[in-house]
Amino acid sequence: MYKRRDIREAAIQFLYFADLESGAEPFSMEDTFWQMIQEQSIRVLEKATAKAVLHVSQGRPSRLVKLNKHTETLLIMLKASGDCDQLVDALNQMLADESRMNDAVDLLKASHQKKTTDTTLKENTQVVIARNTSLIRRRNDLLETLRDFPKKRQALEPVTAAIEHLGRVSERLTAIIDPQSTVGDFAHIHTSSAEITSFREETQKLIEGILHQKESIDSTLAGLIQNYAPNRVAPVDRAILRLATFEITHCEDIPVKVSINEAVEIAKKFSTSESSRFINGVLDAVQS
Repeated sequence: MYKRRDIREAAIQFLYFADLESGAEPFSMEDTFWQMIQEQSIRVLEKATAKAVLHVSQGRPSRLVKLNKHTETLLIMLKASGDCDQLVDALNQMLADESRMNDAVDLLKASHQKKTTDTTLKENTQVVIARNTSLIRRRNDLLETLRDFPKKRQALEPVTAAIEHLGRVSERLTAIIDPQSTVGDFAHIHTSSAEITSFREETQKLIEGILHQKESIDSTLAGLIQNYAPNRVAPVDRAILRLATFEITHCEDIPVKVSINEAVEIAKKFSTSESSRFINGVLDAVQS
């Protein structure tokens, strides 16, 4: 039998994967999301995985535009200085990997739209995941290289920020392949179709409530967190804060203390100890 914690964790997972800041329509992810949680057919699961990868990848273009813009400006400056060849090479290599990632996503999108064979879809999904893994390493290497140029720190900051924002898309893609790295295993609710249906209905009700009140929730959080902007808060933490704030402000049947404690415990499980303290402090202020 599922518990309220299961509903909370499923809702947080949905909010995390939906990436509300990317501009993608969150409910276009709904059926795919539930297939990933519940589906036991490998064939259907592979199709759902491909669709989820494409959904999450919608967060790349706008972030990539910013990276290219800032990197172009930076490269002009670095080439003019004449003493940063290592950094120039590292930036160009990363941009090449970003381009290859785009090609892989485009190929997967085309194969999904054309309804190609399951084997082709699976292979193209694996290419995207492999490119993503390579990109994570490349970005990390670049960030290490950037630290060797402390005098150019201010000029490098826009590029560093853009890399970190793209990194959040990569984190989501990684989590699609390893969902338990983000949110829990729901295998224990696979006991009956009636229970799964009920679990989904309860979770969707919570998600819809959060999305309906998203602007109000973010406004509340902005009043409590200095310089608050959704994209400046780690995605998992952001999802937890939105859910708990919704419960505190709109769910009179749930004790405030329970909502806060549950949010803190979920943060400890899926985020960091620092995040749990941060979330605890913010939610204490929400209830005041």
